[in-house]
Amino acid sequence: MYKAVFLSVLSACILSCGMAQEAAKDMPNATYFMTPDMDVPSGADMSRGDVPRDGYGRPYTYAFLGKKLPIFDGVMADGKSFSSLSLEGSWAVIRVWGMWCHDSRGELEEAAKLASDLEQTDGLIFMSIHVPQNAENAGRALRGYEALSDFFEEAGYSYQTLMDEDATLRETLKIRWTPSYILVAPDGSVQGFRTSLADAGEDAVDTFLQDIKLTQAKWSFQNSIERLAE
Repeated sequence: MYKAVFLSVLSACILSCGMAQEAAKDMPNATYFMTPDMDVPSGADMSRGDVPRDGYGRPYTYAFLGKKLPIFDGVMADGKSFSSLSLEGSWAVIRVWGMWCHDSRGELEEAAKLASDLEQTDGLIFMSIHVPQNAENAGRALRGYEALSDFFEEAGYSYQTLMDEDATLRETLKIRWTPSYILVAPDGSVQGFRTSLADAGEDAVDTFLQDIKLTQAKWSFQNSIERLAE
């Protein structure tokens, strides 16, 4: 009897998960820019039990979207110390990625273009955080490279990168997908989030830059209104 009940419950779980995944296939890909006022598509896949995802597994949203990003620190790839407090007062785009990750490697060209374009934008900082898949696989995060500098030298470009050696930063920032992009406002709040650039079309970088500008303008306007109301 107990075995029959167990199998019945198990079958129901498998069926419900399968239905969720089938429904998610009809959802739009989670490769667009999300802001705090945007809603997640109804029927998004919740079978993993953490965040709503599309049919490929990409999350639609981010735990700290609309909230203050936790303060974090560590050591950069060049050996210098870093604290997120240094970002206060500026807009920042943070790319979270890993050499071990197929999707991260698949958009290296787009990431380099984004970094180059943002470096020429006044008042906007671009940096990245290199994370392992998890603590257990931290030793294989660089995928055969001795150091991240070796990869950058081979690729012919580089940008400032904070190294997460043991997945501590990954957990602190609640990263559920690589690559992820986090837009942080001068007050430390997360005002935008998106995943893969390579899967979002040829104009993904330019569209992302436009999204950033619109978000900056909207945030500045809202803050001006709030100051006038005080």
